[in-house]
Amino acid sequence: MQHSSRHLEGPSPSVTGSSLQPVIITADPHFHYTLITAIPDLQPFCIHAASLDHALQLSHEFGDKLLLFIDIDSYEAAALIRFMGSRHALPNAMQVVGISDCRDLNIVINYLKAGFNGYVLKQEVNAALPAYTGNVLLQQGFPLSPLITQQFIHDLVIAQPGNYTTLLSKRELEILKRLTNGGSYKLIASALHISVETVRFHVKNIYRKLDVNSKSELVVRILQWPQVPAFMQ
Repeated sequence: MQHSSRHLEGPSPSVTGSSLQPVIITADPHFHYTLITAIPDLQPFCIHAASLDHALQLSHEFGDKLLLFIDIDSYEAAALIRFMGSRHALPNAMQVVGISDCRDLNIVINYLKAGFNGYVLKQEVNAALPAYTGNVLLQQGFPLSPLITQQFIHDLVIAQPGNYTTLLSKRELEILKRLTNGGSYKLIASALHISVETVRFHVKNIYRKLDVNSKSELVVRILQWPQVPAFMQ
């Protein structure tokens, strides 16, 4: 484990704009150095750690409400699987978001299936990322890289044309599009000029029709579609 005491200070809720304490953990010294030099605001909560084992102890250092960004590219697949498998021992309030250069949708889907609460590309990392991601998660959104979202919307092809356009109503497709772009119930309600309860009603219907039980399952299901309905493009 390589980090200074400054790395353990972390920003206050007023800095992040949420009650989730962000921490970025990487085993890549070059990526760590790039982050803390190119984006000085990220330095207080960037940790260079050779192993993910220490991540299991981060709640003791930062508190239970932790927003953990893991540099997926810097750890072995077995270590990532082992860590995600150990999440039952972690505080329920801990949220885990992957950071990577990988744009392969099949690989992204596998990470989401493994339990990651979001996925962003390294080129999209900036000083505002922790606050934005924390707010999206706290509002029941799903932080997903805009570039990845655009990729699966525009590049995939429907296996059974017309299936989902007939399965979901126009309003449900509108809400589905905003959900897959990380929109919260509150933001969706405001954009569509409907109540939050109405959004919840439509989301429940979407879950039922697509046979999913959570927002993460919904995102994985959409990512598995060879193509989304034209309405969502």
